[in-house]
Amino acid sequence: MKNRNAYRKIGLILLHSLGFVLLYFVVRRLDFTLLRENIMHFRSWKILVGLLILIGVYLIKSYRWYLINRAFGIKSSYGTLLVFFLASGFLSVITPGRLGEFAKIWFLNRKYQTGVTVASTSVLLDRIWDVLVLSLMAGISMALLISRFQIDRLTVALIILIFGFALGAILLPGIFFRPVMALTHKRRIHEDIQKVYEVWKVNRFRLLLPGFSTSLLAFGLLALMPFLFSVDLDAGIPYAGSVTAVSISNILSFLPITIAGFGTRELVFTQVWAIHSHPAVTAIAVSTIYFVVTYLGSLFFGGITYLLWIRKFFSIREIRSRE
Repeated sequence: MKNRNAYRKIGLILLHSLGFVLLYFVVRRLDFTLLRENIMHFRSWKILVGLLILIGVYLIKSYRWYLINRAFGIKSSYGTLLVFFLASGFLSVITPGRLGEFAKIWFLNRKYQTGVTVASTSVLLDRIWDVLVLSLMAGISMALLISRFQIDRLTVALIILIFGFALGAILLPGIFFRPVMALTHKRRIHEDIQKVYEVWKVNRFRLLLPGFSTSLLAFGLLALMPFLFSVDLDAGIPYAGSVTAVSISNILSFLPITIAGFGTRELVFTQVWAIHSHPAVTAIAVSTIYFVVTYLGSLFFGGITYLLWIRKFFSIREIRSRE
């Protein structure tokens, strides 16, 4: 059994390392001196604007999560959920795996004494909205650019499958809940799952408009970053191009071949900028500053939140011990 787990971990590490192999082939012919010069051209105030945009995204997504929790009867305040959201983002950056998402569940369970099933469903539904909008925008982008942006059919099929799954989970929860309830018929968790299913089914249409609109607005702000940064390199592209780069690269990051989107993000950015006749070194510079702002922003804002609030009540070791 131990050997099997060891082989599984080694296999996962090798699989995720494929993204770095892909990154190597994307950047192997780059002029790194020119890349460094391009990165130095990014204006400081643009980076600050990017961080403000990131805060806006967090505020919107936290509000969406607040609406979902309220629908499930979790009497949480918006401010507390914002703290949980920022802290979980910080934990996702500094720890391997999906500790950040698990931390949200744990925070809800400890703070509001919600059941694990209810808390997990709240976090899951919140993530499904992101998946829905990302796959929708990626699908539209590919439909508009498919003649020039060569994408493997497997990728197209994957995005359609992801969109179908997300839309089905939101509007037809019975497809997913009923098999689970059948499997847990004689277990204690059965009643919890049934209650969650009933709440989800009753609120699905009421949450449809606010869930979709907040998710779309958050994504629209996120896609604004590469659009703004590209202007500094005299390599401006239409906002639709930035939407294409962000949506497709984020969808591909779901594949278990990359860590933090390395490789897949750079590949997509170079292809999108090439459509607008810009060299790969420009695209890599934009994708690099986009990554730096989003990940270091999560580290900065989430880290402050963790140190000033979460750390007083919960430790990383305690959260991991409950994982």
